[in-house]
Amino acid sequence: YFQSHKLPAQVRVALACCLNMCGAVHCSDIAILGIHRKPPLIEDDRLEYVCEIPLVVAACPLGAIKPATVEIDGKKKKTVRVNEKRCMFCGNCYTMCPAMPLADGEGDGIAILVGGKISNRVSPPKFSKLVIPYIPNEPPRWETTVKWVRKILETYAQHARKYERLGEWAERIGWERFFELCEIPFTDKTMDDYRLAYDTYRTSMHFKFTSHVQIVE
Repeated sequence: YFQSHKLPAQVRVALACCLNMCGAVHCSDIAILGIHRKPPLIEDDRLEYVCEIPLVVAACPLGAIKPATVEIDGKKKKTVRVNEKRCMFCGNCYTMCPAMPLADGEGDGIAILVGGKISNRVSPPKFSKLVIPYIPNEPPRWETTVKWVRKILETYAQHARKYERLGEWAERIGWERFFELCEIPFTDKTMDDYRLAYDTYRTSMHFKFTSHVQIVE
């Protein structure tokens, strides 16, 4: 597809390792997003040398980071502590401080978002919507991630109209139909709480009717 003009319109595929939008995952047709499920590790022995503690504290959107002092080899060192109950694993602290790594081979995974765009051609710019909340991390080939991206792309190529972006196609047919055509399981983790969703149910994840929704007990 990316060496020809077979797709109905431009498809922007974005890749980012966290939610901080450096890869424009919030406004791409298909976004592959690395997600974390564990709080950052704190390297107390070097944190005060490579990080500015006030900036690290201020970087946390939930105020989960506080200054602290620890004793290592008889010497007091300035560091920080994380309130794990408040941490949402966004990675913003690691952006400011390399001594707070967030990567974890077992806890990390991948989420897929679709439907975003920057252009205002045909329709206004759109935010991407979460369609697959978690896929296990499977290096080096990431078979499951590739399978779902291929499925979404091929379904879009088969059903969309000419010049219709992926998000525009999904809104035209309704998001419930998008999930059915792409054979993506819909769960409570996929619910969209975007504040303007009440404008129309068919352009949000608030389904009024569908047989595809999985009941989570």
